[in-house]
Amino acid sequence: MPAAFKPCFLYLWCCTLPAIWVFIPATYPDEGLNTYYIKYDIKSSKNKLVDDNLLMVPSKNDFRAEKFSQILISGVISADPGESNESAQQRIKENALKNILVDHGLKSVKTKDNDTVISYEGVIMASLTLQKKTYLEEQNEYVYEVRVDFCPIAFPDRWEKLKMKHRIKEMVNDFFQLFK
Repeated sequence: MPAAFKPCFLYLWCCTLPAIWVFIPATYPDEGLNTYYIKYDIKSSKNKLVDDNLLMVPSKNDFRAEKFSQILISGVISADPGESNESAQQRIKENALKNILVDHGLKSVKTKDNDTVISYEGVIMASLTLQKKTYLEEQNEYVYEVRVDFCPIAFPDRWEKLKMKHRIKEMVNDFFQLFK
């Protein structure tokens, strides 16, 4: 490399490193255990609903996540006789998560023989906020509104790019941790 290019190359390298830090957006606003990976599986056999399962696991740094957005979802659930207020709120939150995943999550379908499993995936921030819960006595049901920060899982063809972006972000973060 010619001597005239060395200072230019050094200057370009010193300017690029901070630019990488600025232009790589953080996947999560907060790095604590307040993000959860959620998955909703619906299993059917011979065109009949067999089972459904909602899975929620802590997810500190899931690189597959897209950008978070705040979602307000409303719905209706039936009231069970003698049900406590806490139990009703739990069912409302579970139903809201299922609806959010079905409406906004990454959908995948697996079929084997006559069995089909439809999966919906996403990442949420821990606090689901129950905005409104109203009991309608004449219909014996609850009408609710829930607000949540939700992020769908990226389509699998983007995972490699997101993984590389996540690694670069971690390396830059580790580099700056040396100076703290």
